[in-house]
Amino acid sequence: MGLGFGIVFVLAMFIIVGFMVFQARFAARQWRRVIAAGDMTALGELLDQTFEAWRNGRPSRGVAPADWRALHTAALIAATREHARVSILAEPDVRVVEGRRVEVGTAQEVARRAAVRMVERLMYEVPHVSFAAVQVDVHTEYRSADGAVTTPCLLTTRATREVASWSDWSAVEASVLLAEWHTREATASAPVDPAVDALLDGPDVDPTAVIRAAASRAEGRTIPTTPTAQEHRS
Repeated sequence: MGLGFGIVFVLAMFIIVGFMVFQARFAARQWRRVIAAGDMTALGELLDQTFEAWRNGRPSRGVAPADWRALHTAALIAATREHARVSILAEPDVRVVEGRRVEVGTAQEVARRAAVRMVERLMYEVPHVSFAAVQVDVHTEYRSADGAVTTPCLLTTRATREVASWSDWSAVEASVLLAEWHTREATASAPVDPAVDALLDGPDVDPTAVIRAAASRAEGRTIPTTPTAQEHRS
């Protein structure tokens, strides 16, 4: 009796697991088929689902909290079967040290590290699609004394799969990897417009609204937001 029940249970589990595997493979085949057919709506939905899964994920070991928050603000600007352009929002790396808030990294430093990690994610962690090239635009947020908010671009970088395949993701500084790609960084005298020579054109909307909407969706899923550099110094 007991042996018979065990056999039936094992068979039932085998059937259930087999059905789940078949369903997953069928779903993956459907995703690849519709995207290959040029369904950009499906591609956008896939990327939105992927970004949402990243926001719900646990922080990776060794990743600074500010970098993790920046990755969670990922907003899709445009995508095709071959290319993707994404924007993220970076803040200074502010941590509590001996009971005091201390800025241990500038927004520019966070932007460099987050840009590299986002390129890696887009290249290797998006299911059912393999981009030949990606562009990541990194903005930051400043709030003036009168309450006005601006989101200037700190840097924009483009990388191809061929170049990325030779990148040493774990052993090389972010600035070194960015130098290997097509990267432009803002300076006090030379701001960066990510739309200039962009991999893909963005939508006919204010990109600031797209970025801030993604940042709002990330709230409550990431490590609590720290003050911006300007607020921290005031």
